[in-house]
Order: sequence, then structure tokens, then C-alpha cells
Amino acid sequence: MIPFYPLLTQEEPVVGTFIQSASPEFLEAAGYAGFRFAAVDLEHASYGTETLVHLIRAGEAAGLSMLSRVPAPDAAWIKKSLDLGAAGIIVPNVDTAEQAAEAVRLCRFTPDGVRGACPGVRANRYGAGGPEYYARANRDTAVMALVESPEGVKNFDAIAATPGLTAVFLGPVDLSVAMGYRGDLDAPEVHDVLLDMVRRAVRIGVPVGALALSPAFSRELFDAGLRFLAYGIDTILMYQKCREVLQSLSV
Repeated sequence: MIPFYPLLTQEEPVVGTFIQSASPEFLEAAGYAGFRFAAVDLEHASYGTETLVHLIRAGEAAGLSMLSRVPAPDAAWIKKSLDLGAAGIIVPNVDTAEQAAEAVRLCRFTPDGVRGACPGVRANRYGAGGPEYYARANRDTAVMALVESPEGVKNFDAIAATPGLTAVFLGPVDLSVAMGYRGDLDAPEVHDVLLDMVRRAVRIGVPVGALALSPAFSRELFDAGLRFLAYGIDTILMYQKCREVLQSLSV
């Protein structure tokens, strides 16, 4: 496992992307290009943990810290993702501090949480990590609350201050839909809410990340204090590159 938390302590913000395709080759290319992390999107992808483990292997081989965005704050999805070696979990639809605290609980072994323990999993190198693995996992596993609704925005300060939470992550797509902008990530009102949450996280002292699809707005987020950026989704990046090629050929 390549831990995610050390990336948040660097002076410069870090860039990664979301993964929805099942392509190890894309992950390798992203790592060689200089991306630092990737989040496998189990909420929207067509596959499950059987594919996740191969994507984690490919990403790690290319130097990426590999995260899992689980479909829900569900103990089984979280446990399987972490047992397979994910460096951290992005928990979607966190609207309250209580939900954020439950996400932390599900990602930590006792006494800090309720994560199920097994010595023979990949994350423990099939037993080679020894009994020290459990304390190390509690220390190194990143837990991120995905705030993507008006309710989450309202409760943002309490969510961000949740003990044990590594970072908050902002989901602009769901937020824009919930605000009535139907996925328009360039709506000024959506930008204002996102920038406000970034500044609030900075005041609280909690690292904050976000998904972004626009280079210009990404720079605004960085200027406001964003620590990590998931730029785009692999499927969208591939589509955009194909369109760029066709346009350059005037086809």
C-alpha cells in the first residue's frame, strides 16, 4: 500500500483522478504521467471488488496511492476495499457529523472502530505483516467524507471537525444537481458553495479535496486552499482526448 495521508503534508497540492473503466493500462499511464493518486469509483462503475484488487495492483506498480470510493457507507464494501489494499476510503453522501463518525468507525480496527480483522488479507501481505498490521492500518488508512448535498453543506463544519477523519472531499456533480443546476459545474452559484467549503475546511484545519473538470476552476480551488484534486474521470479523459484528435484533424 502507498499511504495517501503523506501526500496531504506536502507543500504543493496533489493531483489524481477517478477511475470508472477497468483498465490497468490507464492507471499505469496516469502514474507515469505524474498523477499521485487514483480513486476507483465503485459507486458508478460496472464492476466490484474482484476488479478493484487488480486496479490497486496496477496503480501501486506505477506509484499511485489507490483509494476506493465505496457505493455507500457499508461495512462490507469498506472492509473488502481495505482488505484488498486500498490506501483509503471515500464514503459518499455524508450529510451529518454522525455519518462521518460512522465512516471513521467502519474503517478502523478496535479500539478505534469496528472493522473486521483477518491476518491473511492482501493488505497484511497475506500474514507477512504480522500483528503490528492492525495498529499500522489504523494509523495509515485515510478516511474521507464525501460532501455532495445541501444538507452536507449546511453541516459542513461539524462534518469536517469529526475526530479521526483524514479529509473531506467535495462532490460538485451531485451538489449541482441537488441545487437545481442539473450537473452544470460551471454555474457561479455552485462555484461559490464549493469555494466557501474549501475556505471553511482551511479555517478548521482539515485537508480538503474535490473533483473538478475545469483547469481554470481547479486553479481557483487551489488558491482557496484545496489540498488534493481528482481531475476528471478516466472515461471522460479518454473521450475528451478522442474528440481533441478528431478536431485537430478537422474531421
